[in-house]
Amino acid sequence: MLPSHVLAGAVGLRLERADVQWHVSPGQEDSLMRFWLTFGGTSYGFHVGAEDEILDVIVEDRGTDADMGVYGRLQVRTAAGRDPAAFAVGQRLVVVHDLFAGYLGKPIGARLTFENVDLSVADWEDELHWAVGDLPPAVGVRQR
Repeated sequence: MLPSHVLAGAVGLRLERADVQWHVSPGQEDSLMRFWLTFGGTSYGFHVGAEDEILDVIVEDRGTDADMGVYGRLQVRTAAGRDPAAFAVGQRLVVVHDLFAGYLGKPIGARLTFENVDLSVADWEDELHWAVGDLPPAVGVRQR
C-alpha cells in the first residue's frame, strides 16, 4: 500500500512524537534502522521494505531496544537534535506525497509536508534514508 494511503488518517493531525531505532555497534557510527511517527495516539512505523526497494509504512507500536550480541544492539530513542523527524514534532501534517524510483517507478518513499517543514524518507539500496526537505541527489526518487 502506498505511504500516502497508510498515512491518510494522520493528515490534519499534529505530530505528537517521533521515535527512532538505531543500530549501535562499538567503533561504528550509529545506523538508522526504522522510525515511528505518532499522530492522535496512532504510531506509524517506517521500515525498509521486505521486497526490493519499497518503503514500508505500517500502523504499529513503537519498537524496543534489543541486544544482538556481537552484532551490537538496537536502541530506540526519542528523535532529537539533527534527526529530521524532530523538526516536525508539534506540527500538523498537511499532505503526503509518494516518492517513486526514477528508473523503475516503484513507490520507494514519501514526502510528508508539515506546517513549517517537509520530511522526506525513502528505502534506497536497502537502507532507510531521511532528510528535512529533499533527499540527497544520490537517492534516486521523484514525485509522480
